[in-house]
Amino acid sequence: MQKPAEHDTDPEKVRLETVAALTDPATIRYLEQIGVGEGWTCAEVGAGAGSIARWLSNRVGHFGTVHAIDIETSYMDGLSAPNLEVRQQDITTTPLDEGAYDLVHSKILLMHLADRERILGEFAKALKPGGHLLVEEADIRSIQRVDPPSPLLTRAASALETFFYFGGADPGYGMKLLPAFRRTGLKLLGTDCQLTAVQAGTPEMQTIVLSLAKLAPMITKVGLMGQKEIEAAFDQLQQPSDTVLYTPITVSVWGRRGED
Repeated sequence: MQKPAEHDTDPEKVRLETVAALTDPATIRYLEQIGVGEGWTCAEVGAGAGSIARWLSNRVGHFGTVHAIDIETSYMDGLSAPNLEVRQQDITTTPLDEGAYDLVHSKILLMHLADRERILGEFAKALKPGGHLLVEEADIRSIQRVDPPSPLLTRAASALETFFYFGGADPGYGMKLLPAFRRTGLKLLGTDCQLTAVQAGTPEMQTIVLSLAKLAPMITKVGLMGQKEIEAAFDQLQQPSDTVLYTPITVSVWGRRGED
């Protein structure tokens, strides 16, 4: 088995940073389109390793405020700015303050939460009059598309999808986000989706490799795949070849609260 490449930092932090590198350019385009500006108060919910929180802190300036919120904040160690506060907070039990923010943003978070629609509604309530909400969620089923066809990699992708269901997550929530967003009552301003074709043996493939590595012990434990199958899947993903697959689709939806 060719294991995922070794790194000097925590593998989960590396995974978060790899996903951010792939998805942040689109996120920043949406934030620029929304018009995030000087003096805004922003909540970055599920802040991960803090890349978008850092961007927001530069954008809102000295008189703005950014709250980088996550249940696990250790991946943001070293993230510091006078206008940025890292908050350890479980939003499933402690909602955002109502009417507090010019912007609330979350990415690939709600799909993992059981009461996702309630929390989406709480995000909307946390906006000031005229405030904006940007939510981005994944549909991981796209990784089952492989060319040339590979029954092994399709099986691994299917195992990942099934395991998400076992854990109470919704691996296809990205496709349900738009109607859920409309139910918040916010004015819909835009929607978009992004996915990337990645080739075996390239650095971009690490987004898939690290996600599979994170869940592989549990996938084998519950019998969705055998250990030898997992090892063969790693080899196929990491050995340079013409094999191409899609990353998860990221669906992004943004809107605005009325001025009341």
